Amino acid sequence: MLAPYRRLVLTVCACALLHPGTAVCQDDEFEAPPSPLPVIADEPRTIDPARFVPEKLSAKVQADFSSSSLREVVEWLKTDRELAVLVEKSALNDMGVLMSDPVSDRLDDDPVYLLLNRLSSLGLAWYYTDDILHITTEALAAEQLSTQPYVIGDLLDAEYLTDDINNVIQTSIAPESWEDVGGAGVVRFLGDVMFVRQTGELHRRVQGTLAALRSNGRQTFVLDPPKHLALREKLSENVNADFEDTPLIDAVAKLAADANVDIRLDAPALRSLRVRDREPVTLKLTDRKLKTVLQSMVLDLKLTWILRDGVLWITSAEQAEGFLKSAIYDVRDLCRDEDESEGLKEAVVSQSAEHWEDSGGPGSMSFARPGILVVHTTERVHMDVLELLETYRRALRNSKIRDRDAVDPREITTVYYRMHADVADGLQLILPKLVEPASWRGIENVDAAGEIILAPSNPELVQPIGKDGKPEGAMTDRAVLIIKQSREIHDKIAAVIRRVEIGDQPAGMGMGGMGGMGGGFGGGFFAVPQKRPERLKK
Repeated sequence: MLAPYRRLVLTVCACALLHPGTAVCQDDEFEAPPSPLPVIADEPRTIDPARFVPEKLSAKVQADFSSSSLREVVEWLKTDRELAVLVEKSALNDMGVLMSDPVSDRLDDDPVYLLLNRLSSLGLAWYYTDDILHITTEALAAEQLSTQPYVIGDLLDAEYLTDDINNVIQTSIAPESWEDVGGAGVVRFLGDVMFVRQTGELHRRVQGTLAALRSNGRQTFVLDPPKHLALREKLSENVNADFEDTPLIDAVAKLAADANVDIRLDAPALRSLRVRDREPVTLKLTDRKLKTVLQSMVLDLKLTWILRDGVLWITSAEQAEGFLKSAIYDVRDLCRDEDESEGLKEAVVSQSAEHWEDSGGPGSMSFARPGILVVHTTERVHMDVLELLETYRRALRNSKIRDRDAVDPREITTVYYRMHADVADGLQLILPKLVEPASWRGIENVDAAGEIILAPSNPELVQPIGKDGKPEGAMTDRAVLIIKQSREIHDKIAAVIRRVEIGDQPAGMGMGGMGGMGGGFGGGFFAVPQKRPERLKK
C-alpha cells in the first residue's frame, strides 16, 4: 500500500461524453504534493503475442500470397517454413471450404502466426500440438483443450489476490468460455499455482494477461502485435481525401498509399452487408486525421475500422463490436485503495455507459488490485478510456492539494457539463426545479448563488443503433451546461443528469450513483463508501 498523502481536488462531470477537458473544474491555486505520486510509465505499450507461439511461428518473413490458393499456402508452410502441417480436410469440406479457395495475403517482415490468424476470413483456425500445426475449423479448434499450470507466486507477493486474478481472467478472456457460464474453461488455485484448462489460443491470452499484470504502463495491450502501435500513430496523422463516386476499393488503396498503411477490406463482412468493393464513395476532407477520414468515408455503408492481426481492416460494425481487446492501465496516481478504485471505475463507466456490461454493452472493467485497471472493450473505446484518464491526470496536476475531509461542501464552484444539445436544453429549464430550487438565483432568490448557462460545443460523430439493429452514424450536436453551485449541490446535479441520460437500473441492482466521485466534486481522489463484494474478498 502506498504511503499516505493528502488528496487532490478533481471535479468530473459524470454525464459528459469522453472528451478532453470534459467537466473539469480547476482551482486557482496549485501546490506540489508533500510526497510524490506514483510515476506512470509509458512502456510497455503491448505484450507481443509472438512471445507465446512456437519459434517457427514467431519468425518474421517476407511472403506474397496475392494470387494464391489455400493449398499453395499450406505447401509454403511445409516447404519454406519446414512445418509439419495437418489440414483437417473433411471438416473444411463440411463447411464448404476447399483447398483450391483463393487466399489473398502477404507478410511484410511479419511473424508467420499472423498469416494463420488471417485464415479466419475463411472460417478457419489453427492449433499447435506435438510439433504439428493443425489447420481446421473454428469449432474443432475450440474443442482442443489442455490444462496448464501457471506459477503466480510473484503476483501474490505483489499484493494481487487469487480472487482478483481469477476475476480478471474470466471477465477479460473470452468471458463466455468459462464453466461459471456454461463453457468448458476451468480455473483452479493450489498454493501459488494457478491451473487453467482452455484452448491453445486462450492459454496464450492467459499468458499475455499475467505478463501484463507483471509489467504494465499507462496503457498496455494484452497480446496485440507491435505493428499495431505504428498503426495507431498513423491513425492520428493528417491526410487528405478527394473522392467523387470513387470505387471503395480504389479509395481505400489511395488512402493506404498516401498514409503508408496496410488497409484492407474485410470481404466476408462486406458480403454479409451486401456491400460491393466497387461501391462508389464521395468525400472531400483536407488535413484530417486518418481515423476521421476512414470513418467518414465508410459511414453511409454502415462500415467501420478495426486493428487486427497487424492490419487496419474496413469491416462491419457488427464485426468490430464483437472483436474486443484487453488492456491494462496503471492508474495508481488516480486511486490507491479499493474504494478509490471503484470510484474511478464508476467515473469512467458513467462517461459512456452504453459500452459496458452493466448497461448491456460488450465491454467490462475490473481491478486486478487497487490502481491496476483491466479493461476489455473495442479498440475505439480503449482510445477514449486512455483519453479520459489523461484528462483526469491533467486536472489532478492543476488541482490544489487539500484534505478530502476538510473540503467545505458549501464552497461554490463552477462545473462544465458536456452532453447532447437537446438534453442540455431541457435540463437548463428543469434542473433548478428538481435540485434545491431555493439555491438558484432568480426573482424570488436574488441572493442565491446558483446559476446555469447553456453554451454550444463541438458536434461529435457517433454510431447509434437504429430500429433494424444496425449502426446509423451521424453528427450529433453537443452543448455545455455551465453551472455555478455549491459542491454538495453539484453532487445532486450530477446524479440527476446521470439518471436523465441513462435511466435508473432495474430494481435491486442499485444505482452506484455518484458516490464514486470521492465524496462529491472536488472531494479528492475517486472513492465510494461501499464494501467490497464478497466474491472478491480473500
